[in-house]
Amino acid sequence: MAARLVLPLLLVLVVGSHAALAASSTVVQTCVNAMEGGDRRDLEVFCVTTLQAAPGSATADAHGLAVIATNLTLANYTAAVATIKDLQQRGGWTAGQLAALATCRQGYIQALNMVHSAVHALATGQKQAYVADMGAVKMAATDCNDALTGAGAEDESPLRKVNWDAELLTTVAMLIVISL
Repeated sequence: MAARLVLPLLLVLVVGSHAALAASSTVVQTCVNAMEGGDRRDLEVFCVTTLQAAPGSATADAHGLAVIATNLTLANYTAAVATIKDLQQRGGWTAGQLAALATCRQGYIQALNMVHSAVHALATGQKQAYVADMGAVKMAATDCNDALTGAGAEDESPLRKVNWDAELLTTVAMLIVISL
């Protein structure tokens, strides 16, 4: 009796594992193609781990993964605005650092509008418009880094990781779309 139950259970595990590997393979292949084409092989691991952790990636094709990467960028930039607002309210900043945080917040808010435009471009197959929009989106993180560095916060920037993640996610999303 136990032997009868073991065989179907093993079959389910093998089939399930094969499906997971196939899905994982799509993520890996999409990331490899995109990062290789964009000469950013250094981002392959980040691309794969980020996308594999995202809901829906297991069943997505390359275009679906581009949508997921774009949605992750949108979520990241939304969280960045909230983080910056919290930092501004926390206080303890010099006038220069407060001005830099205001620059960061404004840049990320403008970037959010551009991400929405990029989402529309992706949905309508306008690859060049998407890349242009996301290039502008990426500038929010770069401009924020520059503002904080100019305000004397380069070594202790409270937004270093936020800006770094924003740049990486935006780059990954753009490179996936370019590779489609």
